Amino acid sequence: MANLCIKPARSGQQLICLNRKHTFLVRLSTRFYSSESDKVVTIGSVKKTISVPKNPELVPKSYLPKSIPKETMKDLKWMMQKDILGQDIFLLGRPGPLRRTLAQQYLELTQREMEYVSLSRDTTESDLKQRREISGGTAHYMDQSAVKAATEGRILVLEGIEKVERNVLPVLNNLLENREMHLEDGRLLIPAQRYDSLLADHGKEVLDEWRLVRVSEDFRVIALGLPVPKYVGSPLDPPLRSRFQARDVKHLPFGQQLDILAKIAPNVDKETLSQILSFSHTLLTEESSGLGL
Repeated sequence: MANLCIKPARSGQQLICLNRKHTFLVRLSTRFYSSESDKVVTIGSVKKTISVPKNPELVPKSYLPKSIPKETMKDLKWMMQKDILGQDIFLLGRPGPLRRTLAQQYLELTQREMEYVSLSRDTTESDLKQRREISGGTAHYMDQSAVKAATEGRILVLEGIEKVERNVLPVLNNLLENREMHLEDGRLLIPAQRYDSLLADHGKEVLDEWRLVRVSEDFRVIALGLPVPKYVGSPLDPPLRSRFQARDVKHLPFGQQLDILAKIAPNVDKETLSQILSFSHTLLTEESSGLGL
């Protein structure tokens, strides 16, 4: 198992570590949210600096187990590598909560704020960009999850991307490729590098007059989907698919699942747990899937 450590960037602060001998995660103290300095997460040879979240209530909590399985550790390391490179992630796998749980574990580990959108056939552009809402007797455009994630530097989690209608895909494609989006209220989201260049040349007042909005360099997208055509849905268009770095998220091996069950139910006989787990694995085989079980 790879070593996982959360160590302070400056001396005199708390050390968080997950090692080979003792597979446990020492929780961050409440000082994490009030400290002004950053910390560093290390998984193997991959290191990432953690900043204090502005809105800790948007950071997933209680998803990281005290004992992190080896396969989960590999997935978290891969996600951290892509995050450091500034790449968006596409997690594929069987139906179920595994992909979503893995994304939330990574966000909790790195203390990143999350914006979540569950996509469906009924999802429209306004669900991602802006909705017109009435406040104080006046209609206003209100930013939705994709816009808030882009401007605030959060992680946008899109679940069910294979279900979305094709007329919504160009919005996602432009946001992923160019970090640009035209909003209904006349504003334009542009990438951080371009905004900073224009800011140096023209100043903040001119950019506000042009209604340009900076997309944070910390903005990332994690898409969760099913492999199509094995499952029902629409396959992603090649231009959109090429914007993601994909990973097949598989269930844990039998032995690791048995160990987890033994910790959850220590009073149950291990042979009984093994039989229950064997039955569940049987239902997941290709033969059982063909029978509609």
